Amino acid sequence: MKFIHTGDLHLGKIFHEHSLIEDQRYMLEELGELLADQSYRALLIAGDIYDRSIPPPDAVSLFSSFLGKVKARRPDLEILILPGNHDSSSRLGFGKELFAELGIHLVIDPEDAVKPVIVKGKDGEREETCAFFLLPFLNPGSLRAETGETEDMLAAEPLRSQAKLAEAAASRLEKARLEALAAGVTYTVLGAHLFAAGGLESESERVFLGTAERVPIGLFAGFDYTALGHLHRQQKTGDTAWYSGSPLAYSFEEAKAEKVFLSVELGAADAVMVMPIPVKPLRGLQSLRGSFNYFFRDSVHDAAVTNAEKDYLEIILTDTSLVENPLAILRRRFPWILSIKQDRAFAALRAGDGESGGSITAPSHTERRSTALDFEDFLAEIYGEGDDEKTGLFRELLAEVEQGEAEA
Repeated sequence: MKFIHTGDLHLGKIFHEHSLIEDQRYMLEELGELLADQSYRALLIAGDIYDRSIPPPDAVSLFSSFLGKVKARRPDLEILILPGNHDSSSRLGFGKELFAELGIHLVIDPEDAVKPVIVKGKDGEREETCAFFLLPFLNPGSLRAETGETEDMLAAEPLRSQAKLAEAAASRLEKARLEALAAGVTYTVLGAHLFAAGGLESESERVFLGTAERVPIGLFAGFDYTALGHLHRQQKTGDTAWYSGSPLAYSFEEAKAEKVFLSVELGAADAVMVMPIPVKPLRGLQSLRGSFNYFFRDSVHDAAVTNAEKDYLEIILTDTSLVENPLAILRRRFPWILSIKQDRAFAALRAGDGESGGSITAPSHTERRSTALDFEDFLAEIYGEGDDEKTGLFRELLAEVEQGEAEA
């Protein structure tokens, strides 16, 4: 029984104000080519299909086109999908009954996670089957405490914490798993979107975790394989539980991380073979450090920098003086530059020892300046004059942040 495990596609994501839809199209084309291999019996996507609950039309169109192409090429392939915390379950599950007839299975209600999708395969001459259980992201209130009677269960208090929700789901899934084995299935696999205790997070999903709490992955130890989504690093957590990670890097912190699809093969003697298959992105992702003049002029013979001209770039300037509008200037050479940081120059200005080249008078170390006045000075330094509209908007946003911190 062989299948592909992926997740955290985040279709429709905007990265530093740049749409990644073409990069995601390229990635899905790679996945489609991989699935042309007849040995794969299923594709399991472990949540966060889209980057937000109301995805943009081009993201929906892209996913629809991907499913259509894969099924046209491999009508026998079972596609298994569950929603993550970024997805709207009701929107993702539109038409699920019709899609199930076509071999595209969407489980959007945690109560339905105990109803497995049975996938048939062959090991030589031996027929084998795998029961795939799909557990959506557990939002507060999506499950109720277990009781003995149906009426009592409906009246039970909805569960709120991720720990309690996971315990309730695990108890029900274990019963369903044992029933599936008693009915004669060869393997049992769980797909889930959760934050496993011990999992290593990345910068790109820290803001996505929402109400998620760490879940002991041992709750699901009975399954032959647990296909996880939610964390963007490809990693193993537990004996047979894996995160595939996101197939594309969604932060510059992930620039050096290899992005993969996981090829999973369940064999005899309870063996599980997991092979990472590298994803080749449309464009690379790099974070480079150096002076402005180095990138603007002095690195024309530096092969590493020259090769980065085709990549998405974050450039960290090491100058102690501010450079005016460096993004627009360097973009002439690096068309895919997305971010420039001048932390060292700003630190020098705050300390009063930077070469500002302008009219900023640095405050003394004993003088306490307001953040709003610092912003006004910043505008004057960059543009040569203040901007009442920008300053007013900044003060409004600053007041909201300060109010939120005070309430916290």
